[in-house]
Amino acid sequence: MKKRATATDRKRHPLPAETATLPFRRTFTATEIEQIEQGFIPQQMEDKWFMYYQDGQLNLYRSWTGFHIYQVTIEPGDDNNYQVTKVLANRNPQQYNMQDNEHDAQLLHFYIDLHLLHRKISFPTPNDLTREQQDIYQHSLVGRVTTAAPAATISSPTRFDRIAGCLILGAVGDSLGSFYEGRGTVQEVNFNNLHGTTDDTQLTLATCEAIIKAGRVTPDSIAARMLSWYNSGRLTGLGASTLKALRDLQVGAHWALAGRTGEYAAGNGAAMRIAPLGFFVDPDEDRTLIKDVCNITHKNDEAFTGSLAILYALHYIIQDKWPADQSLITCITPHLPDTGVRDNLLLLEEKQPATIADAAKLVGTAGHVVQSVPFALFAAQQIRHTSIENIFTAIIQSGGDTDTNASMAGQLMGAWLGIDQLRANYYNLLDRLPEIDLILETANNLSQLTAT
Repeated sequence: MKKRATATDRKRHPLPAETATLPFRRTFTATEIEQIEQGFIPQQMEDKWFMYYQDGQLNLYRSWTGFHIYQVTIEPGDDNNYQVTKVLANRNPQQYNMQDNEHDAQLLHFYIDLHLLHRKISFPTPNDLTREQQDIYQHSLVGRVTTAAPAATISSPTRFDRIAGCLILGAVGDSLGSFYEGRGTVQEVNFNNLHGTTDDTQLTLATCEAIIKAGRVTPDSIAARMLSWYNSGRLTGLGASTLKALRDLQVGAHWALAGRTGEYAAGNGAAMRIAPLGFFVDPDEDRTLIKDVCNITHKNDEAFTGSLAILYALHYIIQDKWPADQSLITCITPHLPDTGVRDNLLLLEEKQPATIADAAKLVGTAGHVVQSVPFALFAAQQIRHTSIENIFTAIIQSGGDTDTNASMAGQLMGAWLGIDQLRANYYNLLDRLPEIDLILETANNLSQLTAT
């Protein structure tokens, strides 16, 4: 049995008076805490770190010098989870030459994932270094230089990684898009403008909570949870179809009879909240259930097909079935009913627009699901070729329903990347999201349920 690290296993120096509090947020499961409690004892010269856990504190030391670099306080939270409540980092320049607190927090995420949770994630290298300088920098901190690989191809994300990535990056897109929606021409997107989410994320989280409570996907539980959020004033920016459905539910209507029907129910409000179902249902076998969930607010074939398109995209991502030589749209289009949503997806495949802006001109960006879902899918599949920042910027600069378009694209990109890659490469962006703790807790609880 592997020996558990203790304070006496290596020489140690106390944490100096010069410290900084890092902007570090993280939730651990009980299983992850058991791994963290084992600590890390260096076995060879290349191992740069010694780590042990004692009395609710994780301590990280440089293995050769014994300098105390990080002190991580971890406390029990809700639902058998554990929360990091404080991180102190060494700022004595004679012991640790680091002044960038945000980058230091990224490094700490990496050390915990690599040495304690045994996950393969990319090293958070500063962007202003040459490749040779990156190798030297990584070797000085980790002791190993590994060949860089595209973020999402290093290892296949776990179920939790994908759920958390989906929910968090969807929320980032929602928050960012809602800030710029209706502002006319946007010359530059400032990624500091994350000031809270709207109904895109709120109804997605309500759907998650309903699945967690019921232990499975049911339209009754989802409708009840959405109504609970509405009654408690937790929903903002509601569309007309969703608002009518919630008001109908509020006065006692059954979900199957609430809301709009026909062409007035062809918005993207069902597609924007459907993503959690992607981790529990089969889009081939469970179409009646999927349609029932859509019908709570949008009783329309286009709205259903848009939601189905999102679920098929998630299916190909989650099951690692998205071929490297095909677009995501090519994969999902054959599965969809003959609708306007499918027609616009086929049009995107036929015309092959060169940019996201060109796709916007081709199919539109409005809240009508026939425009919104094909546009969001086209934008999301660009993640194989460009950065999250470039994609979100292009979506916002294309105008239209920017929060929902960015949210749906973010859900797909986040599921493909996984939370570990987002932490490693986009920590600063995630940390600005006000709802980050709630989303991580929700993702953890959802990931404990077994897919049907």
